[in-house]
This record gives sequence, structure tokens and C-alpha cells, in this order.
Amino acid sequence: MKRRLKILLTGSAIGLGTYVGAYLVIPHSFVPAEFSEARIQSATLAERIVSNSEASLANLQAIAQYDKNGEIAPALALIAQEFARTRETQDAAVKLSSRLEAMARSIDAIRPAEARLLATEAISAEVALVSRLISYNDRLKELFEVLREKFEHPGLATNGRVEALVGKVNEEARAINEFNRRSTQSLAEFDKLF
Repeated sequence: MKRRLKILLTGSAIGLGTYVGAYLVIPHSFVPAEFSEARIQSATLAERIVSNSEASLANLQAIAQYDKNGEIAPALALIAQEFARTRETQDAAVKLSSRLEAMARSIDAIRPAEARLLATEAISAEVALVSRLISYNDRLKELFEVLREKFEHPGLATNGRVEALVGKVNEEARAINEFNRRSTQSLAEFDKLF
């Protein structure tokens, strides 16, 4: 009886010691360095994309003003700048998708499971955002092409293409904002867990 009690107590002590040791040594919350690094790089790229978009919209307003005033040369100069900016934005979107891929590859290592789920939701929203961003950028480029044609050939009628493209650009912008809201919300909840 004493021997059984000693074995039971020894086994319990070892089990409890293992549990406590594992609890203290093995972290319950874990975010891989690759995820964190890719997240920081993604944020930098996203800031650049947002900055480019804001500059493009400002230039679009300036182009409209030049159009009203009949100032073709400065309008064409801004349009040329915008073609370069749309290429830069496209490159940033490709880099952003590569950083999202790096984040996605490291998701399985995130603990706890709730954080892993939130990270998955955030990345899914960002992937959808990048898809819409590419479409937005294409529409914006198309808009600048129509405007360039209009200024290079003043008698050419645009037949409502400018208005239609502005509508499409605005639709893409609303979708981008919604996906960004979802991603931001998921990442805010994710950060609260750590």
C-alpha cells in the first residue's frame, strides 16, 4: 500500500512537474518572425500604394481643372506622370502579394488557434484587396489613356467613357476600402491576443 502510494505520488509529481515545466517553457502564444516581418513590409507597401492613389486622385482633379481652362500641355504632363505612377503602384501590388504569401506560409505556426484564424481572415481580406487594387489601377490607367486621347485629339468625343471609368474607379475604391476595413479589424483583434 505504501509502495502504491509512493508510485502514485511520484507519478503525480512527475506529471505535474512536466505540465508546469511545459507551461513555463513552451509559449502559449507564438507569432513566427517571418509573419511579423512580412506584416511590417506589407504595411510599408500598402502605405506607398495609398500615397500613390491619393496623388493620382489629386492629379485627376488638376487635370479636370486644366481641361476646364483649356490648358492641354500641363494636363498631358500630369497624365504622363500618372502612367509612371500606375506602373509603380502595380509593382508595389505585386510585392505586396508576395509579402502576403510569406504571411500565409507561416500561419500554421501561429498560436493560439484564435490568432491563427484572425490572421487567416486578415490575409484573405488583403488578398481580395490586392485583386481589387489591380483592377482599380487598370481602370485608372484606362481613364488616363482616354484623357490623353481627348487632349491629343481635341475634337474626339469620349462618348461618356470618362464618366463610366470614373464610376468604375470609384466602385473599386469602395471595395478596396471595405477589404481594408476587414483586414484592419482582424489584425486589431489579432494584436489584442498578444
